[in-house]
Amino acid sequence: MSFLTPTLKLLSNEIASLLILRNETISIAETACGGLMGAAILSVPGTSRCFKGSMAAYSLESRITFLGWTSDAITNYRGPDEQIVIGLASHLRNTLSSTWCLSESGVCGPSRPDAYRPEIEGPGYSAFAVVGEGDRVVSKEVRVPQPKNREENMVAIAEEGLKFLLDTLKAQPE
Repeated sequence: MSFLTPTLKLLSNEIASLLILRNETISIAETACGGLMGAAILSVPGTSRCFKGSMAAYSLESRITFLGWTSDAITNYRGPDEQIVIGLASHLRNTLSSTWCLSESGVCGPSRPDAYRPEIEGPGYSAFAVVGEGDRVVSKEVRVPQPKNREENMVAIAEEGLKFLLDTLKAQPE
């Protein structure tokens, strides 16, 4: 029995193969996905050659302790967004000295992000960033189709995150 969807398996295999072929490494910072993206990549045999580590930074304490959140970030917090995930990815990439870092922050439900950002209606929202060496930074926001329950949102957001990572990696010169 596998905890991974066929899509997560396919994406993680392709990502791991590409990273290993290029002799590149990845680290992952997750909030709403709870470690699904990292676990998916780790399920691929041979990923010890490309996987530097991951952090399921679900709590405020974990973000402060492991991902460099400051009192300024806490004071100015207005819900998950692209700037937050860029900061998380930059910090973890630098800490682990990985070639790339994928970061995600979102809302899987049942809580609602519109308490912070009225323009986001209901759960199923996530922001992603991929940060690479030099000035390579790509980010985007995603809404997964609703209605879904918390677990389905976690999986859908993890699938979107790995698709985003794979597209970003493929767009880079070898």
